[in-house]
Amino acid sequence: MTVEQPFLPAEFSHNSAEYIPDPFSFYAEMRAGNPAYWSERIFGGAWLFFRYEDCLRLMTDERLSNSRAAVPLRFLSEPQQREFADMIGVYERWLAFHDGREHTMNRRQVNRSYAPFSEAILEPRIQNLVDLLLDRVDPDGFDLMSEFAFPLPAMVIADVLGVPTEAHTELTRWTDDIAHLFGSTQVSVEHLRRTQASTRELVAFLASPECAAAAARQKGLLHRLHTTEVHGHHFVEDDVIAQAALLLFAGIASIRYLIGNSVHALDARPARDRELLLSADTVECAVEELLRWCTPVQFVGRVVKEDFTFTSSGGLRIPFSSQSPVMLYVASANRDPDKFSRADELVLDRPLPNEHLTFGAGRHLCFGDPLVRQTTRIALASLYRRMPNLRVLPQILNWNNNLGFHGFTSLRVAAETVTDEASGRTE
Repeated sequence: MTVEQPFLPAEFSHNSAEYIPDPFSFYAEMRAGNPAYWSERIFGGAWLFFRYEDCLRLMTDERLSNSRAAVPLRFLSEPQQREFADMIGVYERWLAFHDGREHTMNRRQVNRSYAPFSEAILEPRIQNLVDLLLDRVDPDGFDLMSEFAFPLPAMVIADVLGVPTEAHTELTRWTDDIAHLFGSTQVSVEHLRRTQASTRELVAFLASPECAAAAARQKGLLHRLHTTEVHGHHFVEDDVIAQAALLLFAGIASIRYLIGNSVHALDARPARDRELLLSADTVECAVEELLRWCTPVQFVGRVVKEDFTFTSSGGLRIPFSSQSPVMLYVASANRDPDKFSRADELVLDRPLPNEHLTFGAGRHLCFGDPLVRQTTRIALASLYRRMPNLRVLPQILNWNNNLGFHGFTSLRVAAETVTDEASGRTE
């Protein structure tokens, strides 16, 4: 269902069923008429930005902070917030929520720990997991999401961490609760308690002797985060567990919805476009364009450090107040015609560099972006190599219930049988 005009910015939220199926029409209206908008509905009051230039500048503005672990709890009273202090304490250790010297030091530590996991090393491991899942599906009809896109990223990241891939169902459940917390406009106290329980279970799993032993045997990332030292600095146990949880949270949802969104988008494309994913000469352009057009993470957040006035791309002077949330809609920026030609079209051979903002920009560029790119590339290439005539079946589309992670919860697909009219053979 597409949002009907007139658009009502004051009614916009991340959980509105009217906006989730097609947020892009709303974004286009906001870029044109309200590119910087103060919303009382988003986290109890936040500035929303929709143009590419503004989003890019604000992502790299040092007057904004990434310390936003507690933003989803802003609607609660202080006594209520204290109930969830242990959960927020885990998130506050995430690299993604650090600033300044602390961020630089921890980023260096994570990068050094991840260094051995090159594309060449991961390629056969990811391919094996993709093949394992595709061997199980019925090409005459299967749910792409539940049978492939949901388990795959959890299995891949578990393998990188060195923990049992058989735990992918629990890893997905735990991180989905966390994703709903950060992707929604407002969550219920009931969901907060469920997310708190999931966070505790995830932490207990990653901290278990079984996971530590498995990661040590496999020299997995969980083990390397424990043992790597850079300039005399090393992570303490709580930091190790937090970074592993961050990779799972950010990677599972991003890869899952990017695969589903891409297959849905490619369904309307001619076969020659899918073939771009099968050639080493064209696959990079194609994946970057899918990242731009099928953006799974619709926005990134910041918090204002200090009072200051920001001048937007349209010349609007905006008074920022300390501690106010700022929401940057990267999915809108990725379709800004002032930045991209044919911005509302999926152009799979769009020349590089494709300067989309899907992974952010500047020092806070997502550290898991190589894994997202590689897993998506292998997954899509394998799907279309095995099933070149893969089609999305007619159905009512089921969407995830928050805009933070935009995509399908189910998507029925099948490999169409093609008849060779000359010979009468079917393939």
